[in-house]
Amino acid sequence: MTPKRSVGGIHVLIDPGRVPAARLDHFLGEIAEGGARVVQVRVKGGPDPEGLAYTARAVARVRALGLVSIVNDRVDWAVTVGADGVHLGQDDTPLAEARRAGPPDFVLGASAGSPAELEAALRGGADYVGVGPVYATPSKADAGPPLTPTGLSALVAQLRDHPNPPPAIAIGGIHPGNAAAVWRTGVAGLAVIHAVSEARDPQSAVRALLAAQSESR
Repeated sequence: MTPKRSVGGIHVLIDPGRVPAARLDHFLGEIAEGGARVVQVRVKGGPDPEGLAYTARAVARVRALGLVSIVNDRVDWAVTVGADGVHLGQDDTPLAEARRAGPPDFVLGASAGSPAELEAALRGGADYVGVGPVYATPSKADAGPPLTPTGLSALVAQLRDHPNPPPAIAIGGIHPGNAAAVWRTGVAGLAVIHAVSEARDPQSAVRALLAAQSESR
């Protein structure tokens, strides 16, 4: 069996609104130079053919750059375009069903914002857990209340109590100014939207998030 791709580090979430197709190649090259490790393609609404075409183009470019490609929500799209994996929320396709749909090395990410949701992600066999929101975020209208770094620390500790725990990836309102506090909780990575996709210099934004990890030690 092919080993799964490593998913620690900086996850950058992209969508057609913030990173249009015409900007994809340049943007993805910039964040790769900055040190991003994972790109999650997030297409919400709109015609399926357009969304699938955007996803396919993004995944192909991510693969060419040697990064890990994750598709948000759509297991069928992830399998069709040959993405490395899929990220699923609480109301999306069950993890067990996604595992059956994908190849043996398919990476499954799951969202969790509470102890119960974290346990569900572990029972489902998630390969990594997106934990949040850490801070308030406008990117997800149905996100729960912010965990704060204190709440995040508690969930990371809960995760570590399990044998062979998957990595925790913090998400929600994270930017270079507060990233050090998030890294101190012991997470394996940070997932960001606005902090990079809307930055004037995406490459520098990724580097600043990574530099915060050194500052947190």
